Amino acid sequence: MSELSKRILSLLMVGGAQSSAKAMTVEELGAKLTAPPEAVSTELNDLIASGYVELVVDEGQPRAYLTGTGIITASSTYS
Repeated sequence: MSELSKRILSLLMVGGAQSSAKAMTVEELGAKLTAPPEAVSTELNDLIASGYVELVVDEGQPRAYLTGTGIITASSTYS
């Protein structure tokens, strides 16, 4: 897993994005991580394929949030 992927998981965790109601856009993630939206989007696709993140479309924008597996994985970075 890349460093940016770990940072995305961590940000989603500390940002409270553990449900679709608290999901974050690619732009929000990129701004908080000071990473280009394209790079965030690429990493999100990998995290989705791995089952750590899911997307929901809200107000026409895709938003990312952690799955149960993503929560466990993000939590393990603190141990």
